[in-house]
Amino acid sequence: MKTEKSEIISFFKNIIGIKDKYALEQLGIHSRKWTLKAKRILLKENEKVSEVSFLYQQGGVVKAYYALDQEGKSRIHCFAHLPGEPVTGIANLDRSMVSLLTVEAVRDCELISTSVDCLRDLAQNCQEIALACNRMIGITAIKNMEYEKVLTSSKVEDRYRYFLEIYPDLVETVSKKDIASYLNMTPESLSRLLKNIEKEAKTN
Repeated sequence: MKTEKSEIISFFKNIIGIKDKYALEQLGIHSRKWTLKAKRILLKENEKVSEVSFLYQQGGVVKAYYALDQEGKSRIHCFAHLPGEPVTGIANLDRSMVSLLTVEAVRDCELISTSVDCLRDLAQNCQEIALACNRMIGITAIKNMEYEKVLTSSKVEDRYRYFLEIYPDLVETVSKKDIASYLNMTPESLSRLLKNIEKEAKTN
């Protein structure tokens, strides 16, 4: 039976792709595997980040959102559901790092959470970790640019197709309200769109 430490090391080696033995040993020491229950918040917007968390297994889903105003309105910015996906937005690893988004579990999630201090030290001393962190930051930046482009220049139909392309497994998992928020439209607009798509499918 695997110990928690060996499971964590296996995760970083086989899912994240880290091969450096010293880095894997340190990640095994300074990480933990745990479960974030559905509807529980991992991080709040502007909260200091002490750990970077990754989805451990298939089945878990989180959403990340930010406040639109002081009256409690918010907007979904992204979802995560694939093993190895970071659910903490990694913009940098400095000591004053704060979360730009509130991160909440949609379904129960098994997470691997790693100390930011450990990642920062490894990134300074291990090229493989530095490259992995830079790759995650770069992928996040590209996704953000694509998302903003879709919202500002695409019709509602194309926005929904974009959601299906990016998150094909989440259509039946995430609420229509959250999908509408992510696509920057009202739930009513999304409902009308889905009815039109259904009519077109029956016609064809």
